[in-house]
Amino acid sequence: MDKFLYINLFLVILVGLTKAQTQVGNPTASNIELQKVQGIELTAQGQQNIPTQQTFQEQQEIRDILLAQEFLEKQRQQELLQQQQLQREQLLQQQREQILQQQREQLLLQQRQELLQKRQEQLQQQQIQQVNSRLPSLQEIQHDTPQTNLLANASKLEQEVLRVISQGSENFALQLFKTLIQANTAQNYNCIMSPFSVWSLIVLLVEGAGGKTLKEIESVLGLPNNIAYVRHGYAQIRNALNVNTSTLEISTVHAMFSDINRPVYPDFEKTIEQFYLTDVIPVNYLNTQNTVQTINGYVTRATQGRIGQILRRGDLMDANMILISAIYFRGQWKSPFNSSQTNEEPFYDEFGKAQGMVKMMFQRGSFPYTAIAELDAHILELPYGNLNRLSMIILLPRKGIPLSQVIEKLATVRLQRVYDELKRASDEYEDDEVEVYLPRFKITSDFGLNQILEQMGLMDIFSPTNADLSKITNNQIYLSRLIHKATIEVNEEGTIASAVTAGVFANKATPPRFYANRPFAYLIVDKSTNILLFCGQVRNPSTFYF
Repeated sequence: MDKFLYINLFLVILVGLTKAQTQVGNPTASNIELQKVQGIELTAQGQQNIPTQQTFQEQQEIRDILLAQEFLEKQRQQELLQQQQLQREQLLQQQREQILQQQREQLLLQQRQELLQKRQEQLQQQQIQQVNSRLPSLQEIQHDTPQTNLLANASKLEQEVLRVISQGSENFALQLFKTLIQANTAQNYNCIMSPFSVWSLIVLLVEGAGGKTLKEIESVLGLPNNIAYVRHGYAQIRNALNVNTSTLEISTVHAMFSDINRPVYPDFEKTIEQFYLTDVIPVNYLNTQNTVQTINGYVTRATQGRIGQILRRGDLMDANMILISAIYFRGQWKSPFNSSQTNEEPFYDEFGKAQGMVKMMFQRGSFPYTAIAELDAHILELPYGNLNRLSMIILLPRKGIPLSQVIEKLATVRLQRVYDELKRASDEYEDDEVEVYLPRFKITSDFGLNQILEQMGLMDIFSPTNADLSKITNNQIYLSRLIHKATIEVNEEGTIASAVTAGVFANKATPPRFYANRPFAYLIVDKSTNILLFCGQVRNPSTFYF
């Protein structure tokens, strides 16, 4: 419409000018035309001003809308910030509540640990008192005075001391075996260990420990808190275990490798040499290569070459003392297996699934054989040599019973119950024969025992801050690593084993077959002292087939 008005005005002006030029000399007509033109111009200008006002109003409305939108956006942003601030405050509140909850839980856990520690200390004290109560006639012997000669002629007293010490060793051995198996639940876990080697190594530390550390050792190892009892009982066991015949050989050696730059107290060195037959060998721990060679060479000789290496250079990090306990055992079966009757047969897991092939030995003979309902296991005794004191006892779980369950129950049933049941069965079924199927096996185990022993209650000795071994040296020392390595070989002729620690049934007692073609546990025991020399389990034939 604006364009139309503009063009129309332009034409009118042109026409008006032309007429004005042709009518010169007629003022009236010119005035009239001029007035007309001016009237038209005024009218056109008035019409042109109308859209300008409309545009301004529209622009004003747009500005108002934009301002309103900007205000709303700012208000929305402010609400968003307030919402975010509220969320942050809620998150902070949740975090504060979580921290408070964690603090409450930590406090509760600390209180429980303190209560558990107090209960454990009370239990340890009760256990020590129970051990001491078994030896009332030895109260006159002083704790810190080596008077073992006073016991030389007291045979009944010696037997009682030996019984107490060996019972403590047995308790420790069965608990150690159970805890080790509980910590290693793999279905293919074969193992061999010497509880006596571990026990005899820690016994040495009784001479150098004090305070709570000493109490823990006495409690876990089942020792009386009288050093004379410990020395005499330990000497009896060591002497009894020194066997060397054509069919049996047991040798135990102990050594302490002290730091030549930080020597041990002379009194401690003399004591462990005299009462524990332990060699004290000074070495230079700054020269790790020579020290490792010295220690490993000692172990190799002590185990008849069966264990060639127990330490690596990395094991000497921060070390200033190493204790070694080694035991070597070689035993021929009293009734050997005939190798011509050994055949390859399948070995099954606890669920009856074949795991592989084994060299299955076989013989038929009169062997102590029984079944104990509390264990859910059949038990067979295979004697070594002709002395009737060392035997391998095999525990074969009833089908469907986990082997770990049998081992756990063994700690409650006790070895003496097993011996008694085997003897009763042997006397009752003396002429009955048993068909024995037993796989050849060879197993080597190498593991640390720190965590296992801590679970059993031996904790302070592994703590850099809590260990009290102040009677050994004037340096602050603790047991940083307890390394145990053992090997066993069972074949038709018998058993060769060595270890190093650097730490409801049928009533018939003799079923016709003892078929060890599924997981079983084995114990090598000295029945004369009730000492458990070796123990282990066989699960996976692929790791011991030979």
